[in-house]
Amino acid sequence: MHAGQLLRFCAVGGLCYVVGMVVLIGLCELAGVHYVVAYLAAFLATNTLGFLLNGRFTFASANIEQASMLRYILVNISLLVFNTLALSLLVEVFHVWYVAATALLAAVNTPVSFFAHRVFSYRIGGVAVGNSGSPTNR
Repeated sequence: MHAGQLLRFCAVGGLCYVVGMVVLIGLCELAGVHYVVAYLAAFLATNTLGFLLNGRFTFASANIEQASMLRYILVNISLLVFNTLALSLLVEVFHVWYVAATALLAAVNTPVSFFAHRVFSYRIGGVAVGNSGSPTNR
């Protein structure tokens, strides 16, 4: 069961990665936006897409709640803070090209993000709260 979810998560992540890289590179190379600002814009562009696709496709949640969206955003904001610091370190200190650094961070984050979203955002394998406010087993 987890393997199928992981494959679907990676497919969604791959699509979000492509969208994010288009935003990142487009803003940096075409619009002259600083790479950190462009990275933040790419994060915002891919969050809603990732939330909706993972909720419907990866974890097959017929009911995506506001609470799960908040949890999804909290996980991604935590990753964003870490990744923005790591991106700056890789680019400014180690002189890694910002595109390569972004790709490296995406690869490192995939398993962390999968388990965090599975357990925390969508509450798969635990107890979740349904629309009525009562606990439901998933």
